[in-house]
Amino acid sequence: MVDTDWVTEATITTWQQFAQIVRPSGCNLLRRLDEFPNAILVSGCQRSGTTMLATIITQSAGMTNYSFGRYDELDAALILSGYVKHTPNGRYCFQTTYLDECYREYYEHHGQFKIIWVIRNPYSVITSLLYNWRATALVRTFNTCATNQLQGIEKKLYSIGGSRWINRARQASLVYKAKTLQLIELMDNLGPDRVFVVDYDDLVLHRDAILRQIYQFVDLDYDPVYGNPVHDKSIGKKSRLSELEKRIVKNVAVPIYQKAQLLKSTHFVTKEF
Repeated sequence: MVDTDWVTEATITTWQQFAQIVRPSGCNLLRRLDEFPNAILVSGCQRSGTTMLATIITQSAGMTNYSFGRYDELDAALILSGYVKHTPNGRYCFQTTYLDECYREYYEHHGQFKIIWVIRNPYSVITSLLYNWRATALVRTFNTCATNQLQGIEKKLYSIGGSRWINRARQASLVYKAKTLQLIELMDNLGPDRVFVVDYDDLVLHRDAILRQIYQFVDLDYDPVYGNPVHDKSIGKKSRLSELEKRIVKNVAVPIYQKAQLLKSTHFVTKEF
């Protein structure tokens, strides 16, 4: 473990630095979680709408806004891992999508935290992973949490040449699958009293109804003004995918999404794919 006495807010300002400095210490990314009573953790696959939801909750009455840098999720990661000194003051909502291969850390903490896991239709997520996310971020996430999904010739090719030998749409789809499998395991271990599953498309189409259920789950009062940032402009991104990319998504990601939909904590029907 790196000595944190010298670490300041300015030391780590990007996810690349976080990967280089913090992650090599191993799966100790939630080291300080138990110091934050009744914390709310928002997670899911990257590019699923978790940032929006975590921001809405953080800015609600009764919550503490801990942001000090450019990226709230990075701020959360630095605080929870202990790489930035922070004295707990109130109740917190942390976005924890960055855990990736370290997701089993959730099981190591016994405080009364609750997890809100956002699922989203895979065509939108994978479009965003491919076209609205840095290529290096996709490769890093694929390498850390999705390579165990490789089989046969792909597994052999990866062992020889790394991720550059794997189609990028395959990488993104396998990331989606791996992250959603984490949700299924979390639900099996923690149960619906600790994990709330919400579909992003449901959230934007039934904003106030869904948010009321989420706020009830985390014991917060809901004000309809909280839902103002939620809109439906980002629904239906799959038109940017090529026919090959669509086939990959359909074969790899859609089946696991359909399984995840069975875990939803809300009662709205999302369209079939």
